[in-house]
Amino acid sequence: MTETVTYKVEMSLTGRLTQLPDSQRIFGALIYMYAEQYSSERATLLVSKIREGEFYFSLSNMLPRDYFPSPQTYLLDPPTGQPSDRSDSKKDKKTYKAIKDRTFMKLAEIYKAMDNPNHADQLYPFACIESSQQIHAAIDSLRYDIPGLDPNVYSVPEVNVVEVLEEGKKEIVSEFSFYLCADKCDESAELLDVLQLAKESKRRFFLGARASQGFNTFIVNRIQSLEGENSADQPNTYLNLGMLLPQRIDFEESSLKLFTSERRTYHSAGGWDKEFSGQFISFIDAGSIILVTKDRKKAGSSILSPFNPKDKPRDIVFGNAFLLPLHSERRKHYDTPATS
Repeated sequence: MTETVTYKVEMSLTGRLTQLPDSQRIFGALIYMYAEQYSSERATLLVSKIREGEFYFSLSNMLPRDYFPSPQTYLLDPPTGQPSDRSDSKKDKKTYKAIKDRTFMKLAEIYKAMDNPNHADQLYPFACIESSQQIHAAIDSLRYDIPGLDPNVYSVPEVNVVEVLEEGKKEIVSEFSFYLCADKCDESAELLDVLQLAKESKRRFFLGARASQGFNTFIVNRIQSLEGENSADQPNTYLNLGMLLPQRIDFEESSLKLFTSERRTYHSAGGWDKEFSGQFISFIDAGSIILVTKDRKKAGSSILSPFNPKDKPRDIVFGNAFLLPLHSERRKHYDTPATS
């Protein structure tokens, strides 16, 4: 098996958020920057190697720094026979709320919660997402140079990622990170160079809508190599950190949360094609517990975009999510993901 390299990329939010970027959006931004540095043809070849499985490359969603997605589905409906306190098959309202509130947890608390979900309300710190609507006004009289037009008032959905340090004590999160794992080869070295260049130049990553208005923009602060856990004795149980298109996993023994999205064509002049009936695709969402049947590199896959795949071979649906190993010694504190 080809040796892999794993990195934690720490980023700062430079404005406000409408949503946390997922692994697909981060992948698109990285490929765009790769094409700028090495050429569009090289980027197309790289994407083809990822899609064909010739080059293993996985990404996580954007996460609050040092936090991971909570395995809420597992905690609310765990498999039978697990070694933890599961006397109540259905969670009471207090426990249910405590688990749902904890969108992100540190790894030590995740292990504690998996050992005893009924005590989730005692686990701090954790992070969650709070939604709001912000009112904005567009001054169309200035935009179109027509005096007298009334301001165009509209609302924009925004989110804040909030860290709850203890009951009643919250702080807004502005520091984030994502994880990547790849085969150790020329391609991964080139992708790392792209990230290093973005870090040195303080280049902004545009990772969502309304970037021109200051939303969903990030800069790289630090790129940390995660070494020291390259052991052949790897578990077959993983915490999914991104959007996974499953290929070879044990569906019966995994604890899965699905996320379904609609894919439609986009035209720069007219926007989303409203007449086209979109195609729906389901991913295994972050926070799912994945049991891998054989090779972790074969757990996920990427596929051609359903729109114009022959004309645009670089357009793929990226589904190689970063998988964080979960070891049987759950009470051991892991500050960083293990790699294999």
